[in-house]
Parts: sequence; C-alpha cells; structure tokens
Amino acid sequence: MAQAGPLRTAPRPFTRTILLWVGLTAAALCALCGAGTVGLVALGVIAGNADPAVGGADRPAGQPGVAGGFSMRLPASFTPVSEGRWRHEQVDGQRRHTVDVIKLAAVPGVGDPAGALKRLWNEVIRRDWPDAPQTPLPLRRFVNNGARAHFSSAALQPQGNQNKSLVSLYLVEAGDRLEPLVVLQEYFDDSVGAMMVARGSWDVTHPAVDALLKLVEGSPVGLPLVMDDEVQGAWVTASGASQQYVNVLTGSTTFSAVSSSVRYQLAADHAFAYQYAAANTQLGSTTFGGQRDQGTWKIEHDLLVLEGEARTTKYLIIGAGLVEGDRRTLYLMPEPHWSLSPGAIAQHGELFDADLTAP
Repeated sequence: MAQAGPLRTAPRPFTRTILLWVGLTAAALCALCGAGTVGLVALGVIAGNADPAVGGADRPAGQPGVAGGFSMRLPASFTPVSEGRWRHEQVDGQRRHTVDVIKLAAVPGVGDPAGALKRLWNEVIRRDWPDAPQTPLPLRRFVNNGARAHFSSAALQPQGNQNKSLVSLYLVEAGDRLEPLVVLQEYFDDSVGAMMVARGSWDVTHPAVDALLKLVEGSPVGLPLVMDDEVQGAWVTASGASQQYVNVLTGSTTFSAVSSSVRYQLAADHAFAYQYAAANTQLGSTTFGGQRDQGTWKIEHDLLVLEGEARTTKYLIIGAGLVEGDRRTLYLMPEPHWSLSPGAIAQHGELFDADLTAP
C-alpha cells in the first residue's frame, strides 16, 4: 500500500496525573433508528456551530463535468512530521489536541467510490485499528473548489491513550482517480474528568480539519453531491426512548415512552409522499399523532429539497450508498442544523434505510 509504515505512531510523551473515579448516574435511552445507527453516536456528542459553507452557499459552481487534477495545501498551523504526514497541535494546560493528516497514493477509477472507500478502509485503517468496523458508513462532502469527497469516520481506541481517536478516511475525486487522505483527531489528557469531555474534543479540532479541507481541490467540479437515481425509492427511519419510574415508598412502577417514524417515497418523476407517525406514553396512557404531505423533490447541489403542499423541507445530504448486506441508506441533516462537525453529524443526522416493504 502507499503508506508503508503504520498510520498510528507510538504514543507521544505527556504529563500524567493521578486518575480518580467519578460516578455518574444516567437515564436509560433506547435508539431504534435502524441497524448501524447506534455506531453514529461514536462520531461525537457535542454539536458544533453550524458551518456556513455547507448547504450550497459559498460553493463555487465551477465548470460542470470538467476533469482535472488534484492539489492540497497545508494551513500554517500544520507542521511536517514525516514524508506525507503533517500535524496540527493545540495545547491547553494538561490538555493536548492534535490533528494528523496522512496522504496516501491515488486509487485508480471513480466509478465505485463507496466500494473503494470500503476496500481502502479495510486495507489501511483496520491494519492499525483491528477493532474498526469492516463496513464503514459512506458519507460525502465537497472540498474547496466544489469537487466531491467520499469519506467515513469511526471512534477507535489507540494503544497508549485512554481516549479514543476519531479516524477519518477521505477519497477526493480527481479526474479518473480518487486521492486518499487519512485524518486522525486525537486528545491527550489524563487529568480528573478527562474521559467525560474526550469526545467533545473532536469538535475542538474540527475547525482545523475543515481549514485543511478548504485547501484541497479535486475535479470535476459543479456536480451534485448525489445523483437522482441514488435517492429515488422509499426511505424510512425510526427512533424511540423510554424511562421507568419506581415509587421509593410503595414500590409501584410506571414508565413513559416516546417513539416516532418518518417515511418518504421519492418517485422517479420527482413526486414525493411523506408520512410521519408518533406515539407518546405517559403513566400507562398512550396517545398517537401523525402528519402527511406530498409534492415534488429535487437535488440542488448538496441539498435535497422537498416542496410540499404543507411546507418546504431542506436536507443537507451527507451520505448515500450501500452498507453491510448491500443495504441502501440515505443520510440527511435537516435545516437549520447544517454542519459537518462530528458532533453535529451524530446529534442531528438522520439515517434512512431503504423501505423493503414498498412495492
């Protein structure tokens, strides 16, 4: 493979302090958003600020369909580590945040980016992190000049660091090839309570990652993030949560629960049908509600726009492709929560599965 040595380097020296145990009490929470959705929580738990560069605004239109080359410049905060590897570092007392970017050799062909992402993920990422998932969730974004990048991320446990790393693999379209970048976001802090804030550290370093990707250019430019046929079909997502209560005096129990499901039918003629259903249980009594709408749909650069009779809805498209078992998925983020920070993707992203019950 292009990267001869391991991506994960030896742990860097860092001041250690005595680690104390901290007890936490949390309510039970259940997510029913389809297979694979639970893994998305690993992308972060604290949402960052909305990224003004997503959602079609401020994206250069370019010349549609024109192939070209690839270029990558480094922000001033990144310094060389070794050939093909650079590092950004932020130090705050005992806390240290780092971002490493590693450039790999180009992958020929652009016809199956999701397949190429999976193959390279298993060859490179799982080599150094054996606990990494075998089937990464395919996500998408634009780089600086409007070329498409296919990527996936996972929170993985490195040796020599009690805090997990956020490991991302990007494949940038560049003419007749894909140019891979590996980005490692790491957090070093052994002080009291460090584990409670470790995942939020990924949003601390995300501005440096975004600054890096804003200096990356690929080709062609001006294409939409997904093609129409990738979003056609029936899609469904569901979620729910429950809580049980115990009377400490009488020992009696009761519970509350909430669940909901959303279904879209996106037809080839650009008509859509929407159905929402929800149930809310309080103290043993359940109430039901729902909504319906219909209209037309279209793709505007990196947005899925649904112009219905009741309202217009806009989603930022951050994923479309096949996951484990060749299951079709569509990963969307509703307005106004548009952001590509890891925490925002985890908190506001909605993973839709293909509805296999649809005719």
